[in-house]
Amino acid sequence: MADYIVESKSRKDLRNLAETLRRFLKLENEPRVPIVELLDVFTQVFEDFNYEIVPDYALPSGVHAETDIRTGHITIKESVYEGACDGEGRDRMTIAHEIGHYFTLSFCGFSLQRNYSHQKVKPYNDPEWQAKCFAGEFMVPHHLTNDMSPDEIVEACGVSYDAASYQYNHRN
Repeated sequence: MADYIVESKSRKDLRNLAETLRRFLKLENEPRVPIVELLDVFTQVFEDFNYEIVPDYALPSGVHAETDIRTGHITIKESVYEGACDGEGRDRMTIAHEIGHYFTLSFCGFSLQRNYSHQKVKPYNDPEWQAKCFAGEFMVPHHLTNDMSPDEIVEACGVSYDAASYQYNHRN
């Protein structure tokens, strides 16, 4: 059960947001996003964006990174940051996922409310699904990968096979 509910955003909406950000960054024709370098770029461009690399023990087990949507602060485990620097697709996607939270909730201000009734939340109202969808669309640009296989997507975009397969299966 999702703890929060956000206003509805479709894959198409999130793809448009990812494409807009890529255009703004002049990355619209680059298959591989320099996600680690973008952390520093975002601190310069967006006043409330900041991040911190912390020792792995500083975040709970199973939490690789987190975003405080009130402050725009992203906290990333050191091992995840180092993995992303080394080109590990899963770690690169983790950072993109947190950036997705920043853009959907902090920057764009999608409406967010607590799910006190513990109702089942549809994916397009789930902030975790939205961040995952944004990350996939940002890291695997539809217009550059539409004719690629998952293996080709992995190579071109620097994401994990799981992420490449997911995007491959949701390209419409």
